[in-house]
Amino acid sequence: MTDNIAIKVENVSKVYKLYDKPIDRFNESLSIFKKKYHKEFFAVNNVSFEIKKGETVGIVGKNGSGKSTLLKMITGVLTPTGGNISVNGKISALLELGAGFNPDYTGMQNIFLNASMMGLSDDEIKKKVPEIVEFAEIGQHIDQPIKTYSSGMFVRLAFAVAINVDPEILIVDEALAVGDDLFQKKCFSKIEAFKKSGKTVLFVSHSGGLVVELCDKAILMDSGEKLLMGPSNTVVNLYQKLLFTSKDKVNTVKEQIQKINEFGFNQIKSPIREKNENDLVNLAKESRSSANVTDEQEEYFDENLIPTDPILYENKGARIFDYKILNYRGENVNVLRFGKKYVLSYKVEFYENCQNVRFGMVIKTKTGIEISGAATARPGEGIPFVEGNKVINVDFEFTPKLTAGVYFLRCGVVGIDKSNEVFLDRQVDAVAFRMLEQQKTLMNSLVDFDITSNIYVM
Repeated sequence: MTDNIAIKVENVSKVYKLYDKPIDRFNESLSIFKKKYHKEFFAVNNVSFEIKKGETVGIVGKNGSGKSTLLKMITGVLTPTGGNISVNGKISALLELGAGFNPDYTGMQNIFLNASMMGLSDDEIKKKVPEIVEFAEIGQHIDQPIKTYSSGMFVRLAFAVAINVDPEILIVDEALAVGDDLFQKKCFSKIEAFKKSGKTVLFVSHSGGLVVELCDKAILMDSGEKLLMGPSNTVVNLYQKLLFTSKDKVNTVKEQIQKINEFGFNQIKSPIREKNENDLVNLAKESRSSANVTDEQEEYFDENLIPTDPILYENKGARIFDYKILNYRGENVNVLRFGKKYVLSYKVEFYENCQNVRFGMVIKTKTGIEISGAATARPGEGIPFVEGNKVINVDFEFTPKLTAGVYFLRCGVVGIDKSNEVFLDRQVDAVAFRMLEQQKTLMNSLVDFDITSNIYVM
């Protein structure tokens, strides 16, 4: 393994033996003819990937897809049935609640226990204790047995130990979900600082938005297999598509996702998202330069700003088409001026009778972070009934106050199916637009909230 690789997973599998009855395990062990009484279950099946030093990688997938099992093998908690795992660097892992902690020990005793398991000497641990205790913020409970802790108190202590023992590789598996909002923010700020120091993070979450925001790459797991590894935004979009696909179409969608690997989406050259080129839009031929744009410049339509690979969901009774952005003159535009009103317009064709229908839109950055959106009604308050063979035109008026750059729009229509709200159709990254640069502005962030300032000399 080369020096720039932090984690290398080669053809790794984890197989469990499943028995119909407890006695079958005993019968199998005594069988003279080696008769098998078990069925093999592949929790992880022939998975391979590499994570470079300094990268932050998220793992997404449905429950039971093999995410946690994979992490346990990387950290050494479980032994692979087959394949090889190589780790280059000291690992600190925050897996399920309770892992590596003795419930009868106090919080302080568990700090020493966990830190020593990570290879720190007593003197090194003593130097780290004040920082760990301060980060955990559990006060006098640090001297109480952790079996008396709430789940929130426990995760505070566990994360404080994991992040403050100077690991080279941090692995986090959903544990932060039990923390309160303020503590989660504190943890994510710590992870960001960890990333900036050039260390490696492997992160599992059911929150696609969190993976997009934190991670350079993502891995999509399903039924123990790695379907895709690539840019976090692309992988999360495809994960959500798979999540909302009907059971009879799942295998088809999985095959489509696996084919993407053939086009090199699993090869990401730089872990720095801010410098990545837009994966979905070819901006090689700019019809106009965005440099030195004045506030008087009009919006226009740039043919080179058309998404080449939107994520299209399975149609379930409706189809979205003819989506576009219009200015006040009704012209189709995709290069927009700051603070001007525009309309996202799209049509929806219904080919089945649908109930409680709502329409929506979301604006995202090119890295996939959702920054704004709206729906035509709240859940349960949509159009009561839409007859099949109808076409409905949907308009969303919006006033973009965004910094210069490329953004994407997502369109969707939902309805009620057997008391559950489902996507009838969804078009992800269907429309792209670019905001013109402003010369005379004091805005120094992504979105303008009309902030004003006053200075008083006392």
